[in-house]
Amino acid sequence: MCKHILNAQVSIRSPCCRRWFDCPECHAENSDHELRKTLEMVFACKKCRKVFRKDIRDYEEVDEYCPHCDNHYIIDAKTAADGMNELATGPAIDPR
Repeated sequence: MCKHILNAQVSIRSPCCRRWFDCPECHAENSDHELRKTLEMVFACKKCRKVFRKDIRDYEEVDEYCPHCDNHYIIDAKTAADGMNELATGPAIDPR
Protein backbone atom coordinates (compact mmCIF):
# COMPACT_ATOMS: atom_id res chain seq x y z
CA MET A 1 0.00 0.00 0.00
CA CYS A 2 1.32 3.41 -0.96
CA LYS A 3 1.89 5.94 1.80
CA HIS A 4 2.21 8.79 -0.74
CA ILE A 5 -0.97 8.37 -2.80
CA LEU A 6 -3.64 6.96 -0.50
CA ASN A 7 -6.24 6.33 -3.20
CA ALA A 8 -4.00 4.76 -5.86
CA GLN A 9 -6.14 2.78 -8.30
CA VAL A 10 -3.31 1.04 -10.18
CA SER A 11 0.21 -0.22 -9.62
CA ILE A 12 2.81 0.61 -12.25
CA ARG A 13 5.56 -1.75 -13.38
CA SER A 14 8.89 -0.02 -13.36
CA PRO A 15 10.62 -0.36 -16.77
CA CYS A 16 14.08 -0.43 -15.19
CA CYS A 17 13.73 -3.20 -12.59
CA ARG A 18 10.33 -4.64 -13.60
CA ARG A 19 9.05 -4.36 -10.02
CA TRP A 20 5.59 -3.03 -9.16
CA PHE A 21 5.09 0.31 -7.38
CA ASP A 22 2.13 2.58 -6.68
CA CYS A 23 4.06 5.79 -7.35
CA PRO A 24 7.51 7.13 -8.28
CA GLU A 25 8.24 8.00 -4.64
CA CYS A 26 7.72 4.35 -3.63
CA HIS A 27 10.22 3.34 -6.35
CA ALA A 28 12.77 5.88 -5.09
CA GLU A 29 12.45 4.67 -1.49
CA ASN A 30 12.76 0.98 -2.37
CA SER A 31 15.35 0.97 -5.18
CA ASP A 32 19.03 1.75 -5.54
CA HIS A 33 18.60 3.37 -8.96
CA GLU A 34 16.55 6.10 -10.63
CA LEU A 35 13.25 5.35 -12.30
CA ARG A 36 13.77 4.96 -16.05
CA LYS A 37 11.36 6.93 -18.22
CA THR A 38 9.29 5.11 -20.85
CA LEU A 39 6.52 5.86 -23.33
CA GLU A 40 4.74 2.53 -22.87
CA MET A 41 3.53 1.97 -19.33
CA VAL A 42 2.34 -1.28 -17.78
CA PHE A 43 -0.42 -1.00 -15.17
CA ALA A 44 -2.15 -3.46 -12.84
CA CYS A 45 -5.68 -2.42 -11.85
CA LYS A 46 -6.26 -2.69 -8.10
CA LYS A 47 -9.97 -3.34 -8.60
CA CYS A 48 -9.88 -6.31 -11.03
CA ARG A 49 -6.15 -7.14 -10.68
CA LYS A 50 -5.68 -7.40 -14.45
CA VAL A 51 -2.63 -6.01 -16.23
CA PHE A 52 -2.76 -3.69 -19.24
CA ARG A 53 -0.45 -1.46 -21.28
CA LYS A 54 -0.86 2.17 -22.33
CA ASP A 55 1.20 4.10 -24.86
CA ILE A 56 1.32 7.64 -23.47
CA ARG A 57 2.00 9.09 -26.93
CA ASP A 58 -1.53 8.03 -27.92
CA TYR A 59 -3.40 8.76 -24.68
CA GLU A 60 -7.06 9.83 -24.81
CA GLU A 61 -9.80 10.42 -22.24
CA VAL A 62 -11.08 6.85 -22.63
CA ASP A 63 -7.63 5.65 -21.50
CA GLU A 64 -8.34 6.94 -17.98
CA TYR A 65 -10.33 3.75 -17.35
CA CYS A 66 -9.21 0.14 -16.90
CA PRO A 67 -9.97 -1.68 -20.17
CA HIS A 68 -11.09 -4.77 -18.22
CA CYS A 69 -13.40 -3.44 -15.47
CA ASP A 70 -13.87 0.25 -16.38
CA ASN A 71 -12.35 1.41 -13.05
CA HIS A 72 -11.48 5.12 -13.35
CA TYR A 73 -7.82 5.14 -12.36
CA ILE A 74 -6.85 8.70 -13.36
CA ILE A 75 -8.27 10.62 -10.42
CA ASP A 76 -7.16 13.42 -8.10
CA ALA A 77 -4.60 11.93 -5.72
CA LYS A 78 -5.26 11.93 -2.01
CA THR A 79 -1.99 12.26 -0.14
CA ALA A 80 -1.05 11.91 3.50
CA ALA A 81 -0.60 15.70 3.58
CA ASP A 82 -4.25 16.11 2.55
CA GLY A 83 -5.32 14.07 5.58
CA MET A 84 -3.08 16.10 7.90
CA ASN A 85 -4.55 19.36 6.58
CA GLU A 86 -8.07 18.13 7.29
CA LEU A 87 -7.09 17.07 10.81
CA ALA A 88 -5.54 20.48 11.48
CA THR A 89 -8.43 22.53 10.16
CA GLY A 90 -11.29 20.19 11.00
CA PRO A 91 -14.08 19.21 8.68
CA ALA A 92 -15.71 21.84 6.51
CA ILE A 93 -18.90 23.20 8.08
CA ASP A 94 -21.92 24.05 5.94
CA PRO A 95 -23.02 27.57 7.03
CA ARG A 96 -26.70 27.02 6.10
